[in-house]
Amino acid sequence: MKEYKVYKEIKQLKEKGFRRNSVARQLGVNWRTVDRYWEMGVDEYEHEQRAIHGKMLDEYGKIIRLWIEEYPTISAAQICDWLKEHYGAEYQERTVSRYVKELREAHNLPKTQESRAYEAVEEMPPGKQIQADFGEKWMVTVNGGRVKVRFAAFVLSQSRYKYIEFQNRPFTSVDLVRACRNCFGYIGGIPQEMAFDQDSVVSVSENYGDEIHTYEFEKLRQECKFEVYLCRRSDPESKGKIESVVKFVKQNFLENRIYSDDETLNWGAAEWLDRTGNGKIHGTTRQIAAETFMTEREHLRPLPVAVTTGNEKIYRTVRKDNTILYDTNRYSVPLGTYNSQKEVLIESTDGILRISTTFGEFICDHLISPGRGMLIKNQNHGRSREEKVDRILEKTDGLFDYEVSDFLRRIRKDKNRYARDQFSLLETLCAKYGKTATVEAIQACDRLKLDSATYVKDYLKNIVPIPDAPTPKIPLSDKKYHIATEKRPIEVYVKAGGGS
Repeated sequence: MKEYKVYKEIKQLKEKGFRRNSVARQLGVNWRTVDRYWEMGVDEYEHEQRAIHGKMLDEYGKIIRLWIEEYPTISAAQICDWLKEHYGAEYQERTVSRYVKELREAHNLPKTQESRAYEAVEEMPPGKQIQADFGEKWMVTVNGGRVKVRFAAFVLSQSRYKYIEFQNRPFTSVDLVRACRNCFGYIGGIPQEMAFDQDSVVSVSENYGDEIHTYEFEKLRQECKFEVYLCRRSDPESKGKIESVVKFVKQNFLENRIYSDDETLNWGAAEWLDRTGNGKIHGTTRQIAAETFMTEREHLRPLPVAVTTGNEKIYRTVRKDNTILYDTNRYSVPLGTYNSQKEVLIESTDGILRISTTFGEFICDHLISPGRGMLIKNQNHGRSREEKVDRILEKTDGLFDYEVSDFLRRIRKDKNRYARDQFSLLETLCAKYGKTATVEAIQACDRLKLDSATYVKDYLKNIVPIPDAPTPKIPLSDKKYHIATEKRPIEVYVKAGGGS
């Protein structure tokens, strides 16, 4: 490096117009050095340095060649270090790198990498295994911000049938258990084995084969009676299917999608699974996962029985939107169930889905839908808007002394969506025109079968004058600013003008 620095400085001073003797004095070098480098180009300098340093390393050439032959993957940096360690020889890594490169080319000693030998893994039998893994990706929000979305992905090893669940926070053991339950419900059964990475939400320690699972996950494992296979590090064959699924979800579903909330994302994911995730021909099996799954589903073990009866009863987690997931469909529960019952029991009997508390108390029933990815909602499970409108009806009816009850109830029936606005308009008309005039207008519209408050408004506007408001008392000092003028009919002015 010192020699190259001198060479560079000589070239720089030459370009500035200095003479050779002046350059030698300024740099403190011999005039012969300046003379040698004065007309030398960069390529020539590089070739000369190679020759010089190559000759310097020639005394170690044999040992370097032996190292390369014995250790084909050895790097020039390691050779440079070994020269220092064993012979105390100080060389720049760049110099050693050039020498090693030329030595390899001269003696045909290419640097080889020991590549790992992969072998195809035998296909799992139907119902044997589900592979599970986690993924994450940054998404753009509807407000233009960014949010990191996490997801748990599951895939049946034999059919490649998939399930995914998203949330905008890191997964905990409780979240994993919930996702596993939802996955079992989605596929309609439990496999013999679940394969995971050595993740802290699954296991606390592998302990040389004695796996110690987290409390929540171990509770699920004992309840559902499946085995757990923890994949070793650097063992892609054991979990290659789920790694492909994670990549597929990121690139095909999440890429360029806008995030609004977890519920919308999970709803979109359910549709994507039916449409693409499980609906496309798989690149390896060359079969559609949804069709292959129909066969594999028969080999899954039944979902856990909560009560010992002849009927199937299953635990389900109540979702934030007060629905539960059953056989890929969402079924509603009464509003507020999520806040009071985080988990419920469901029982499928003769096409009826019965939902109860974990203590067996009845909540509601649903007809089981044959469709997929649908929302089955009982109208009574929404917000009770009807009761509030009924209270407004009673209030309005009482305002008119119950003389127009039939008219109000027809509005309630025929204009249910706008009944509140209709009753509000009638109250406004009553305040403006008086109760008696408004009742007469309503009765007139009732006789003509004009069942709308807007007809009552038009009737009052064109037929009934607005009652005069009392004249405010004006102080004497202010009368000059409040002059009342008499209003006459237009006919008076016509006659005054000589018209007829």
